[in-house]
Amino acid sequence: MGQRDYNVILDRLPEAGSRPEVLFRQAGDGFLQVEYGAVPRFNLVDSFRVLTINNAVKAKKIKGLYETVPGLRTNLFHFDPEALSVRDLISAIKEEEEKLAQVEDIEFESRLILLPIAFEDSETKKAVEKYVREVRPDAPNVINGYNIEYMALCNGVTVEDIKRMVCGTEWYNSGNGFWPGGGFFWPLDPRCAIVVPKYNPPRTWTPEGTVGIGGPCLYVYPTPTGGGYQLFGRTIPIFQFAQKHPLFKESPTFFRAGDRIRFHEVSEEEVLYIYKHVHEETDYEYDITPGIFKVRDWLDFYTSEEVQRGYKELLAKQEAGTKIAPKV
Repeated sequence: MGQRDYNVILDRLPEAGSRPEVLFRQAGDGFLQVEYGAVPRFNLVDSFRVLTINNAVKAKKIKGLYETVPGLRTNLFHFDPEALSVRDLISAIKEEEEKLAQVEDIEFESRLILLPIAFEDSETKKAVEKYVREVRPDAPNVINGYNIEYMALCNGVTVEDIKRMVCGTEWYNSGNGFWPGGGFFWPLDPRCAIVVPKYNPPRTWTPEGTVGIGGPCLYVYPTPTGGGYQLFGRTIPIFQFAQKHPLFKESPTFFRAGDRIRFHEVSEEEVLYIYKHVHEETDYEYDITPGIFKVRDWLDFYTSEEVQRGYKELLAKQEAGTKIAPKV
């Protein structure tokens, strides 16, 4: 059997305007992966496009299309191949791609969610302690029993700078994954774009609600699980399998693709109080504001002289920090 028989790229759309080349890859009998650009890259504009096309295709209510998994620059379509041919699905996606002329004109629904966070809390410190005791006693990313000083070292800033950057921007959710209920968050203000390497090897345990970061991606752990992100604090519940609290009646997961998260610092006692009032009393009210995200407004902010100057200053600090931070 020749190599051409294994070609998983079923179709392509050429680059046009602000749209990169679109690849349609076979991902199994009932899965199609749509990928933007042949070379992996980090560009939030790709995610805005993915989310817009995703919503348009789902609105068609195509028979045989089960679900979609939008990501930063990809989208996975899960379908019934006996009810929907992959060629018909590709045609439906192409149709929406051709309608989207300028990504700058995109506007989509985006909730702004305020989440309290307790930095350097006792539960996440227990996870780091367990890792050192059972997995890697000489872990270079653990300084004074925790990860936040290592994060500061990697970025050439102080621990207080790290906290200021975490709380100083809205974090955009490009989609849910890795673990049920988790979201992948990216800073909308590049001046707050912390970057760190992941654990090596990963942890065997991470508490519910832990907030960590790997590379430039921030993550909230929905339930106790393993993990490899650097830890710096804990927030309130974002997953409830029992669905007792009114917020989780329709789904045990909280985050939606396109959400924006803004953190604000509170004490660990307040976080524990909220846990009780979500999981036991079920009377805690989450701070959620519906809204519209306008890509053009964000691009104006992102490309402004002040923001780009601050971003370049951060990149210089990170370059210096990377040279002195120990490798994991």
